[in-house]
Amino acid sequence: MNRKALITGASSGIGKALAAEFAKRGFGLLLTARDTNRLETLADELEDRFGIDAETFTADLSTSDDVEKLVRWAGEYDVDVLVNNAGFAVKGDFADTDISDEFTMLDVQLSAMLRLTKHAVAAMKQRNKGTILNVASVYSFSPVPQQAVYAACKSFIYSFSSSLKAELRSTGVTVSVLAPGITRTEFRTRAGIADKNNAGMSAEAVALIAVERALKGDLLIVPGLQNKLFVFLSRHLPISLSIRLIEFINARRGLKTTADRS
Repeated sequence: MNRKALITGASSGIGKALAAEFAKRGFGLLLTARDTNRLETLADELEDRFGIDAETFTADLSTSDDVEKLVRWAGEYDVDVLVNNAGFAVKGDFADTDISDEFTMLDVQLSAMLRLTKHAVAAMKQRNKGTILNVASVYSFSPVPQQAVYAACKSFIYSFSSSLKAELRSTGVTVSVLAPGITRTEFRTRAGIADKNNAGMSAEAVALIAVERALKGDLLIVPGLQNKLFVFLSRHLPISLSIRLIEFINARRGLKTTADRS
Protein backbone atom coordinates (compact mmCIF):
# COMPACT_ATOMS: atom_id res chain seq x y z
CA MET A 1 0.00 0.00 0.00
CA ASN A 2 1.40 3.37 -1.03
CA ARG A 3 1.62 5.65 2.00
CA LYS A 4 1.15 9.39 1.48
CA ALA A 5 2.95 12.31 3.14
CA LEU A 6 1.56 15.85 2.90
CA ILE A 7 4.28 18.47 3.40
CA THR A 8 3.74 22.24 3.59
CA GLY A 9 6.51 24.68 2.71
CA ALA A 10 7.99 21.92 0.57
CA SER A 11 9.69 23.94 -2.15
CA SER A 12 12.94 24.69 -0.28
CA GLY A 13 14.96 24.26 2.91
CA ILE A 14 13.89 21.75 5.53
CA GLY A 15 10.58 21.09 3.76
CA LYS A 16 12.36 20.08 0.56
CA ALA A 17 14.76 17.85 2.49
CA LEU A 18 11.87 16.22 4.35
CA ALA A 19 10.16 15.49 1.05
CA ALA A 20 13.29 13.69 -0.19
CA GLU A 21 13.54 11.65 3.02
CA PHE A 22 9.94 10.48 2.80
CA ALA A 23 10.33 9.71 -0.91
CA LYS A 24 13.44 7.65 -0.11
CA ARG A 25 11.24 5.52 2.16
CA GLY A 26 8.68 4.94 -0.58
CA PHE A 27 6.05 7.49 0.44
CA GLY A 28 3.95 9.14 -2.20
CA LEU A 29 4.12 12.91 -1.79
CA LEU A 30 1.56 15.71 -1.60
CA LEU A 31 3.63 18.87 -1.80
CA THR A 32 2.42 22.41 -1.22
CA ALA A 33 4.05 25.84 -1.20
CA ARG A 34 3.63 29.19 -2.95
CA ASP A 35 6.18 28.64 -5.74
CA THR A 36 4.59 26.53 -8.48
CA ASN A 37 7.75 26.14 -10.56
CA ARG A 38 9.85 24.96 -7.65
CA LEU A 39 7.17 22.57 -6.49
CA GLU A 40 6.77 20.97 -9.90
CA THR A 41 10.54 20.75 -10.41
CA LEU A 42 10.92 19.05 -7.03
CA ALA A 43 8.06 16.65 -7.70
CA ASP A 44 9.57 15.61 -11.04
CA GLU A 45 13.00 15.17 -9.48
CA LEU A 46 11.79 12.99 -6.63
CA GLU A 47 9.60 10.89 -8.93
CA ASP A 48 12.62 10.21 -11.15
CA ARG A 49 15.00 9.48 -8.24
CA PHE A 50 12.77 7.30 -6.12
CA GLY A 51 10.02 6.01 -8.40
CA ILE A 52 7.23 7.47 -6.28
CA ASP A 53 4.19 9.59 -7.16
CA ALA A 54 4.34 13.26 -6.23
CA GLU A 55 1.41 15.65 -6.53
CA THR A 56 1.61 19.42 -6.05
CA PHE A 57 -0.81 22.10 -4.91
CA THR A 58 0.16 25.77 -5.01
CA ALA A 59 -1.19 27.64 -1.97
CA ASP A 60 -0.50 30.72 0.11
CA LEU A 61 -1.16 29.56 3.67
CA SER A 62 -1.63 33.12 4.89
CA THR A 63 -5.01 33.20 3.14
CA SER A 64 -8.04 31.33 4.48
CA ASP A 65 -9.33 30.56 0.99
CA ASP A 66 -6.11 28.81 -0.03
CA VAL A 67 -5.99 26.84 3.21
CA GLU A 68 -9.56 25.65 2.73
CA LYS A 69 -8.80 24.67 -0.88
CA LEU A 70 -5.72 22.78 0.33
CA VAL A 71 -7.78 20.95 2.95
CA ARG A 72 -10.31 19.90 0.31
CA TRP A 73 -7.55 18.76 -2.03
CA ALA A 74 -5.82 16.77 0.71
CA GLY A 75 -9.17 15.20 1.56
CA GLU A 76 -9.07 13.38 -1.77
CA TYR A 77 -6.22 11.24 -0.42
CA ASP A 78 -5.57 9.05 2.60
CA VAL A 79 -2.82 11.11 4.24
CA ASP A 80 -0.61 8.92 6.43
CA VAL A 81 1.81 11.70 7.42
CA LEU A 82 1.11 15.41 7.80
CA VAL A 83 4.14 17.69 8.03
CA ASN A 84 3.36 21.26 9.07
CA ASN A 85 6.59 22.93 8.02
CA ALA A 86 5.61 26.22 6.34
CA GLY A 87 6.65 29.36 8.16
CA PHE A 88 8.73 32.50 8.19
CA ALA A 89 10.15 34.94 10.70
CA VAL A 90 9.87 38.69 11.24
CA LYS A 91 13.17 40.25 12.26
CA GLY A 92 13.54 43.30 14.49
CA ASP A 93 12.29 44.93 17.68
CA PHE A 94 8.54 44.45 18.07
CA ALA A 95 8.08 48.22 18.48
CA ASP A 96 9.53 48.74 15.00
CA THR A 97 8.13 45.87 12.96
CA ASP A 98 4.94 45.91 10.86
CA ILE A 99 2.08 44.31 12.80
CA SER A 100 0.54 43.07 9.55
CA ASP A 101 3.67 40.98 8.98
CA GLU A 102 3.27 39.44 12.43
CA PHE A 103 -0.38 38.59 11.77
CA THR A 104 0.57 37.00 8.46
CA MET A 105 3.16 34.93 10.29
CA LEU A 106 0.50 33.79 12.78
CA ASP A 107 -1.76 32.79 9.89
CA VAL A 108 0.94 30.69 8.23
CA GLN A 109 2.51 29.10 11.29
CA LEU A 110 -0.52 28.68 13.54
CA SER A 111 -3.88 29.09 11.78
CA ALA A 112 -2.96 26.97 8.76
CA MET A 113 -1.28 24.38 10.96
CA LEU A 114 -4.36 24.05 13.16
CA ARG A 115 -6.75 23.74 10.23
CA LEU A 116 -4.68 21.10 8.48
CA THR A 117 -4.12 19.17 11.69
CA LYS A 118 -7.82 19.30 12.61
CA HIS A 119 -8.70 17.75 9.26
CA ALA A 120 -5.91 15.16 9.31
CA VAL A 121 -6.54 14.00 12.87
CA ALA A 122 -10.17 13.16 12.19
CA ALA A 123 -9.29 10.98 9.20
CA MET A 124 -6.30 9.37 10.93
CA LYS A 125 -8.35 8.42 13.99
CA GLN A 126 -10.88 6.66 11.78
CA ARG A 127 -8.04 4.58 10.28
CA ASN A 128 -6.31 4.09 13.67
CA LYS A 129 -2.98 5.20 12.27
CA GLY A 130 -1.12 8.31 11.21
CA THR A 131 1.80 10.60 11.92
CA ILE A 132 1.80 14.35 12.46
CA LEU A 133 5.12 16.18 12.39
CA ASN A 134 5.04 19.85 13.37
CA VAL A 135 8.15 21.93 12.78
CA ALA A 136 8.97 24.19 15.72
CA SER A 137 12.43 25.37 16.82
CA VAL A 138 14.91 25.40 19.66
CA TYR A 139 13.41 28.87 20.15
CA SER A 140 10.31 27.10 21.48
CA PHE A 141 12.05 26.97 24.84
CA SER A 142 13.40 30.49 25.25
CA PRO A 143 12.40 34.13 24.77
CA VAL A 144 14.10 35.58 21.69
CA PRO A 145 14.53 39.35 21.51
CA GLN A 146 14.17 40.67 17.94
CA GLN A 147 12.07 37.61 17.12
CA ALA A 148 9.53 37.80 19.90
CA VAL A 149 6.46 36.73 17.92
CA TYR A 150 8.31 34.02 16.00
CA ALA A 151 9.59 32.42 19.22
CA ALA A 152 6.11 32.63 20.74
CA CYS A 153 4.69 30.83 17.67
CA LYS A 154 7.18 28.03 18.11
CA SER A 155 6.35 27.75 21.82
CA PHE A 156 2.68 27.44 20.86
CA ILE A 157 3.48 24.67 18.39
CA TYR A 158 5.40 22.67 20.99
CA SER A 159 2.74 23.09 23.69
CA PHE A 160 -0.13 22.28 21.32
CA SER A 161 1.63 19.24 19.90
CA SER A 162 2.45 17.86 23.34
CA SER A 163 -1.19 18.17 24.40
CA LEU A 164 -2.46 16.66 21.16
CA LYS A 165 -0.14 13.68 21.51
CA ALA A 166 -1.63 12.97 24.94
CA GLU A 167 -5.18 13.26 23.58
CA LEU A 168 -4.38 10.76 20.83
CA ARG A 169 -2.84 8.18 23.13
CA SER A 170 -3.98 4.65 22.17
CA THR A 171 -5.48 5.81 18.85
CA GLY A 172 -2.56 4.75 16.67
CA VAL A 173 -1.92 8.40 15.72
CA THR A 174 1.38 9.92 16.83
CA VAL A 175 2.46 13.55 17.08
CA SER A 176 6.06 14.74 16.85
CA VAL A 177 7.70 18.16 17.13
CA LEU A 178 10.89 18.94 15.25
CA ALA A 179 12.96 21.60 17.04
CA PRO A 180 15.96 22.41 14.85
CA GLY A 181 18.49 25.08 15.64
CA ILE A 182 20.45 27.07 13.09
CA THR A 183 19.94 25.35 9.75
CA ARG A 184 21.61 26.25 6.47
CA THR A 185 18.64 27.21 4.30
CA GLU A 186 17.66 29.97 1.89
CA PHE A 187 15.30 31.40 4.48
CA ARG A 188 18.03 33.15 6.44
CA THR A 189 19.32 34.86 3.30
CA ARG A 190 15.82 36.04 2.36
CA ALA A 191 15.35 37.39 5.87
CA GLY A 192 18.56 39.42 5.58
CA ILE A 193 20.40 37.29 8.16
CA ALA A 194 24.01 36.41 7.39
CA ASP A 195 26.54 34.75 9.67
CA LYS A 196 30.23 35.48 9.57
CA ASN A 197 30.63 31.69 9.88
CA ASN A 198 28.80 29.04 7.87
CA ALA A 199 27.04 27.86 11.01
CA GLY A 200 24.41 25.24 11.52
CA MET A 201 23.33 21.83 10.32
CA SER A 202 22.37 21.07 6.75
CA ALA A 203 18.67 20.72 5.99
CA GLU A 204 19.36 17.17 4.81
CA ALA A 205 20.91 16.15 8.15
CA VAL A 206 17.97 17.65 10.04
CA ALA A 207 15.44 15.91 7.80
CA LEU A 208 17.07 12.49 8.16
CA ILE A 209 16.85 12.62 11.96
CA ALA A 210 13.34 14.11 11.86
CA VAL A 211 11.81 11.43 9.63
CA GLU A 212 13.47 8.52 11.42
CA ARG A 213 12.25 9.62 14.81
CA ALA A 214 8.81 10.87 13.73
CA LEU A 215 8.04 7.47 12.21
CA LYS A 216 8.98 5.94 15.57
CA GLY A 217 6.48 8.25 17.27
CA ASP A 218 8.92 10.33 19.34
CA LEU A 219 7.44 13.58 20.65
CA LEU A 220 10.38 15.99 20.77
CA ILE A 221 13.05 15.76 18.08
CA VAL A 222 16.08 18.00 18.59
CA PRO A 223 18.76 17.26 15.98
CA GLY A 224 22.42 17.81 16.86
CA LEU A 225 24.37 17.86 20.11
CA GLN A 226 24.67 21.66 20.27
CA ASN A 227 20.94 22.08 19.80
CA LYS A 228 20.23 19.50 22.49
CA LEU A 229 22.52 21.41 24.86
CA PHE A 230 20.79 24.70 24.02
CA VAL A 231 17.35 23.21 24.72
CA PHE A 232 18.55 21.68 27.99
CA LEU A 233 19.97 24.99 29.20
CA SER A 234 16.95 26.98 28.02
CA ARG A 235 14.60 24.70 29.94
CA HIS A 236 16.59 24.89 33.16
CA LEU A 237 18.07 28.38 33.26
CA PRO A 238 16.19 31.42 34.56
CA ILE A 239 14.64 33.42 31.72
CA SER A 240 17.12 36.28 32.15
CA LEU A 241 20.02 33.86 31.65
CA SER A 242 18.34 32.19 28.67
CA ILE A 243 18.17 35.57 26.96
CA ARG A 244 21.82 36.19 27.76
CA LEU A 245 22.65 32.81 26.26
CA ILE A 246 20.94 33.71 22.99
CA GLU A 247 22.70 37.06 22.86
CA PHE A 248 26.05 35.35 23.48
CA ILE A 249 25.48 32.75 20.76
CA ASN A 250 24.49 35.35 18.20
CA ALA A 251 27.44 37.57 19.09
CA ARG A 252 29.72 34.61 18.40
CA ARG A 253 27.99 34.17 15.06
CA GLY A 254 28.66 37.79 14.16
CA LEU A 255 25.03 38.89 14.24
CA LYS A 256 24.05 42.32 15.47
CA THR A 257 20.66 41.00 16.58
CA THR A 258 19.47 37.66 17.85
CA ALA A 259 17.04 37.22 14.97
CA ASP A 260 17.31 33.97 13.03
CA ARG A 261 15.26 31.24 11.43
CA SER A 262 15.48 27.90 13.13
